Amino acid sequence: MNFDDITIYQFIVLAGGLIGTWIKHQNDHAVLKSRVKSLELKNDEITAMLKKLAEDVAEIKLLLARKQIDN
Repeated sequence: MNFDDITIYQFIVLAGGLIGTWIKHQNDHAVLKSRVKSLELKNDEITAMLKKLAEDVAEIKLLLARKQIDN
């Protein structure tokens, strides 16, 4: 099969398919990139909340220990 055997119509269809595939790939990549960024932000928020929760639990333990000593 020579390049001469490919008609202009076939070449246009092939080029359109390649361009369409590339555009879809770029779009999917952008969507996934934004999802990863969103998940990273949520992970940072959850980590901060867990640290605060751990501090509060430690404070409660300390208060309970003090109360038990006073009794």
